[in-house]
Amino acid sequence: MRKVVISGYYGFNNAGDEAILESIVTTLRSLAAEQGETLQFTVLSAQPAATAARLGVNAVSRTNFLAVVRAILASHALISGGGGLLQDSTGRGLSILYYLGLVLLANLFGKKTIIYAQGIGPIRKKFNRLLTRLIVNRVSLVSVRDQGSLDELLKLGVTRLPLILTADPAILLAPSDPNGKAAAFTATLPAGKPVVGIAVRSWQDEVKTLRTIAAAADCIARELAAVTVLVPMHYPEDLAAAEKLACLMKSPTVILQEPLAPGELLAVFNSFSLVVAMRLHALIFAALAAVPLLGIAYDRKVCAFLELLGLDSAAELGALEDVQLTAQALERWQGRERLRCHLSEKSFAFYQDGLQWAGRVLAFILK
Repeated sequence: MRKVVISGYYGFNNAGDEAILESIVTTLRSLAAEQGETLQFTVLSAQPAATAARLGVNAVSRTNFLAVVRAILASHALISGGGGLLQDSTGRGLSILYYLGLVLLANLFGKKTIIYAQGIGPIRKKFNRLLTRLIVNRVSLVSVRDQGSLDELLKLGVTRLPLILTADPAILLAPSDPNGKAAAFTATLPAGKPVVGIAVRSWQDEVKTLRTIAAAADCIARELAAVTVLVPMHYPEDLAAAEKLACLMKSPTVILQEPLAPGELLAVFNSFSLVVAMRLHALIFAALAAVPLLGIAYDRKVCAFLELLGLDSAAELGALEDVQLTAQALERWQGRERLRCHLSEKSFAFYQDGLQWAGRVLAFILK
């Protein structure tokens, strides 16, 4: 049995990060079982009891220093897992020190260290850039989820090769609905109508942005005779943004009030006809479900994923206009059959990349 510690932004009710965690755990666990091996995971989480119950793993509080040290000491490897952990544009610019510190600690204890399909940057502070270069150059295996992240590491002076470009771990997620929550929700939607899923978040110029998206959503709903579903991806922050958006809209709108497990949420996305989203993992879920999508570029990670799909984004937030957003969404709708095939092909290619990387990680852990 190999013991693996996984660190990331886990236990914060962010569907994207929880999807990353679930995919890493289930994929590595399944690949290990195929070889007659067993992995025991310990996740550093803000809600360790909930994380442990949902995934059948051990979990400790990410802020309990002694528990974290004990977990790393008892492990064979540390996975710094997925998401945009190494950046200093959010979390007051301090979270990067936490995640780098864990990697450094594991290195000092002589453990194998793995950076698993992360989005890197932006890293603006000189000290953080220096620290990232010094620590990541000591990591055993490094992979990133987009070309921009790979380029950022090279600019930082990371020479630990090879740097692997692979898919976001969430691409390996499978839809599931063990408690019937997804089915119960979709059963409440009007039958026979297109369903437009919209995922927004609070960001700069929130009022202006939400007014623009509301006007576009109303036009889209009118043109398609559709019902709109607002999907919070991060509770409760996105729920507040969704409620503000609903108040600005005139067309029939439903808000997904209850946070769902990643597989359940993906099952809900399977019922959508079109997705318009700011959130990266709402776009990833749409691609997995082969649902026509339009991304609103609030962050470069959204643009990076859309580039991998070969699709343009809507304008950046400062230049976003409802007429343009409506036109782009309707264009995606009109080309929906071709786009569904394209998304299926791309998702399968991403899946293969993600599975190949997971196999490489497992082989390294077992070595």
